[in-house]
Amino acid sequence: MKEQYIKQDPSLIALQAQWPESISDIQPLQGGLTNQCWKITTSCGRHYVWRPHSVSTQSFSINRSNEFEVLNILEGFALSPSVQALLPQGLLVEWVDGLTLMGQHSEQLSTLVVKCLVSLHQYPLPQTHSLPIFDYQSCIQNYWQSLPSQQQTTRYQQWFEAFYQQYDELRNRTESILAPCLCHFDLGSYNIIQKANLDLVVIDWEYAAISSPVVDLATTILAEQLNVKESVECYLELRGLDIDKAQFIAIVEEWLPYLRFMALLWHQVNFSLHQRTSDKQAIEVLTRQLDLPE
Repeated sequence: MKEQYIKQDPSLIALQAQWPESISDIQPLQGGLTNQCWKITTSCGRHYVWRPHSVSTQSFSINRSNEFEVLNILEGFALSPSVQALLPQGLLVEWVDGLTLMGQHSEQLSTLVVKCLVSLHQYPLPQTHSLPIFDYQSCIQNYWQSLPSQQQTTRYQQWFEAFYQQYDELRNRTESILAPCLCHFDLGSYNIIQKANLDLVVIDWEYAAISSPVVDLATTILAEQLNVKESVECYLELRGLDIDKAQFIAIVEEWLPYLRFMALLWHQVNFSLHQRTSDKQAIEVLTRQLDLPE
């Protein structure tokens, strides 16, 4: 079976040749939407996750070197996995045993997710670093350019121009509320592993970048379909922030259509690559939401 997977993903050949430990087993991981990742087991009984470069990572401008830098800086952060190696073909990280929080019907689920965000946003960064900076305009432009021409419809073009042109003013108002920090940009229950001892670990840091925590919170609210008012109140309380709650709620709500459009383009690109039903369904929902009058 291992040989079959190696034929499926040539990056595994490079990993086998360059990683000093002997690989005894390779298993595909389910749930990753961007690209296929693998659980690697060594002859010593250690487990890792192999996150390769692929056509998908190129389409979404994902840089494994940036992900490596993020995880290196978070080495002292209890909620992140440890990074093992960066190779030209991909990234090897710690395997975390446990179950994702997704699907758990706990009343505290939204609180746990927001608590993870708060912990990350308060993590002290070194004075000098080379972490990527989130740029909404560049992001949607890259996704737009990755779309097949037949998907660049007039309606999409109108949305693209409106969000692109109005972004600078929204960014300036957003950055006046809270200082930028390291953000995950995909921190939902599906990316939080709960270990047997109930400790939590956040996985999949490929989109992490420096940005306003307001945008990261809005991204999580959209991904988890959380109540904006309750999530903002929880966030402010956990961070102990004494700022204008109404202003914070308003700016988060203002970000949601921007993030919906970014997600729409993401799912369109992913659908063109993999033709997944889940992407098609997401496209339909996001399009309906964007079509609703303000």
